[in-house]
This record gives sequence, C-alpha cells and structure tokens, in this order.
Amino acid sequence: MNQRTISQLYSFFLVIVLAFGISSALTTSKILDKHYVRIVNNLDNYVLFYHCKSKDDDLGLRKLQPGENWQFSFQVNFFETTLFFCNFWYTNSSKIKFHAVFDVFSTNFELIQHCGGYDCIWIAKDDGLYLYN
Repeated sequence: MNQRTISQLYSFFLVIVLAFGISSALTTSKILDKHYVRIVNNLDNYVLFYHCKSKDDDLGLRKLQPGENWQFSFQVNFFETTLFFCNFWYTNSSKIKFHAVFDVFSTNFELIQHCGGYDCIWIAKDDGLYLYN
C-alpha cells in the first residue's frame, strides 16, 4: 500500500470512530433530555422574591405568594456546563430580611442525584430553602 492509500484508510476509520462516539454520547447523555427546576413558596404568609439566571438566560425578577410555585425547563448545553442560580429573599413581619444565593441546577452529578434526575424542586420554608427529592 502506498502512503496515500494508508492516509485515506486512516482518515476513513477516524471519521467512523468519531461518528460512533458522537452518536453514542448523544444517546446516553443528558443533553437531549428536558430538565425542570421548580420553586415552591411554603413560607408562612410571606412573599418570596427571586431572580434566576444562567450564563445565557436571565429569567427575570419574580415573586411567589404563599402556596404558589413556578417552574422553568431547559436542555443541558452540548458541553454539559449548564448552570442556573437564583437569588432568593423575603422580609418577615419583624422587618428582618432573609437572603440566599445558590445554584438551583448544575450538571454536577451529586446535585442531579439529589434532584432525582430531571426535576429539581426547591421549597422555601420559614427556616430555610430545601431541595426536595
């Protein structure tokens, strides 16, 4: 075999291997699946304010009345680096302001496990914010 034929064979096998790798990565990956984050206000008669965003999406300043909930959905990006974080705050009857900022979704394996896979449910209670699973 001459050098050109060997080079063409090598290129052909490289393309096949890459195509197979990308195909299997897409079928086993979480990037094609829809994920959900839900925020639930279980505060005792207090309005919960929050502002959620990612690197690419700003979901805006919002508020939930007691007993209300809100959810958003998205797909993980190709590089599996999707991360959403939220600022939460409310003021109690004594005019004390409570505030927290944290990641409500990331592709971190532990967080996805705690979310139960595709649904992260965050519940605001008088004593803190909790991940429900």
